Amino acid sequence: MEISTKTTIYYLTERSVDISTEQFVEINGTEVKLDTPKHLMPYYNSPLGRESLQNAGYSENVVNAVFEIWGDEPTVADPEVQDPEVTEPINTETENDT
Repeated sequence: MEISTKTTIYYLTERSVDISTEQFVEINGTEVKLDTPKHLMPYYNSPLGRESLQNAGYSENVVNAVFEIWGDEPTVADPEVQDPEVTEPINTETENDT
């Protein structure tokens, strides 16, 4: 019994894409979906999103189809990530504590 994975491209725009993967097995010549949660991943057309998509393990056909719509340049900026080492102190004192 061999498990196969089907990949579906959803909501492909110039800014983003959602990619779904589902697992199937063939039993007596009939393809049956395994009772596993559908895996849905969003990717943004940003430098980091493009890199993540390319390294996610999808087939070359899936990646090429997305990049056919996205083109050669990102259309979205990467989100700003706050440095976890730099945090604002939390003021736990109230006016009644002094």
